[in-house]
Amino acid sequence: MTTPRLIKSIGRSPLRLALLLVIPLLFACFAIARSAHAASPEPNERDLIGNMAEEDDAVVELGSGTQNAAAGQSAPVQIGHNKWVIPIDFTKPLQCAGGNVIVHANLVVTFKNVPDVGVVRHELKLEGFSGTATNGSRKLEANPKDLTFLPYVKVDSKNGGPAFGFKFIVTGPGFQQGVAPLSFNVIYNGNRYKFKDGKVTHLIADDTPLVRCRQ
Repeated sequence: MTTPRLIKSIGRSPLRLALLLVIPLLFACFAIARSAHAASPEPNERDLIGNMAEEDDAVVELGSGTQNAAAGQSAPVQIGHNKWVIPIDFTKPLQCAGGNVIVHANLVVTFKNVPDVGVVRHELKLEGFSGTATNGSRKLEANPKDLTFLPYVKVDSKNGGPAFGFKFIVTGPGFQQGVAPLSFNVIYNGNRYKFKDGKVTHLIADDTPLVRCRQ
């Protein structure tokens, strides 16, 4: 009667031996992993803030090119000290025009440095305007006197700093006899800029102008 028990005991002994060897090995690996993790230094707040600032600048730089490209417009260009050109180039359908209106122009904006305030928008000028209402190939015009700044637009500095808006009026003949002359507003809102040492360093133009019939 003792022989079967002896055989079973011998049969189980290798399994027990393996368990006795594996369990301590697992504990040892776990201890090594914890010590290696503790040895690696944790990033401090200064490093995290620096990385976030670099990533934020990268987003702003990328945004200027990507947004204007998506709208089919060129990015703003600096042409002098605190003097920039915003290309205007859009095609929009308008009910009052009986079809699409096509507008091309250069908006010249100048900034000035105000002590204890910073750099603010100063003057606007519309150059090289050309416009067409496709229904009837009617020529459009823009009166420089109708070009004005909008009230200041408050923008979070994380998204690009201060901002300004502007609008102008475009006019043209009616699309058929007995129809009132064409007149519509063009509004560019939220043109963001950054400045440093009294000089504008970045300008991101609004790439979605609001075009509205005035009648």
